[in-house]
Amino acid sequence: MLFPTAGFAISGMGAGVCLAGSLPTPAPDVSFLFRMCLNPKRGISAQDYADAAALLGVEVAAIQAVAEVETAGSAFDDYGRPRILFERHYFHRLTQGRYDKRHPDISNSLAGGYGKFSAQYGKLERAYVLDAAAALESASWGRFQIMGSNYRDAGFVSVQEFVLALARTEAAHLQAFASFVSANKGLHKALEKKDWAAFAKAYNGKGYKKNDYDSKLKNAYDKFAKGVSK
Repeated sequence: MLFPTAGFAISGMGAGVCLAGSLPTPAPDVSFLFRMCLNPKRGISAQDYADAAALLGVEVAAIQAVAEVETAGSAFDDYGRPRILFERHYFHRLTQGRYDKRHPDISNSLAGGYGKFSAQYGKLERAYVLDAAAALESASWGRFQIMGSNYRDAGFVSVQEFVLALARTEAAHLQAFASFVSANKGLHKALEKKDWAAFAKAYNGKGYKKNDYDSKLKNAYDKFAKGVSK
């Protein structure tokens, strides 16, 4: 159950450096997501977008298009947590289906069954109790809806570090996206060429046409390219 509090303050939980002969730095505990309101630093500046675009060698408008289509509206929910979508088929795969019979709504070989947006953190919390890392890897996170299972490509040493960074600041959502695209040549090339069908397929899977994802990306890009971005 979520217990609202005044704010969000977590210190000393950044990425650790493992020195020769020392014990590995433990992954941070991110269970605070289920018991407090957060107060992240919201917004992505024009300079943030420009830096990411320069890193990737793409247009700013192309990145803005992905940001808009993935999460129209806020990157965070009403409690200040990164927006998520829990994918039950990921949890099934990551836990070898051992929770399917008892918890078919959160562990299932079939994709779908998402339910309401407001139900996503409830599903995540139930899965987190069963297998914390697998649960976090089974949700798509933040402004760019990057799957937790892609935390390494997003530039993090653990899925917990990935989630913690996205819970702190919206700029981290963009940094994770830039790292993720850089790590995937096909995705990077598609974004660079503004090949929205290829990008949509690589980013959202073969079923992208069901939601006209490529058309939405193109329309959003055209809008931002014309200078409509805020």
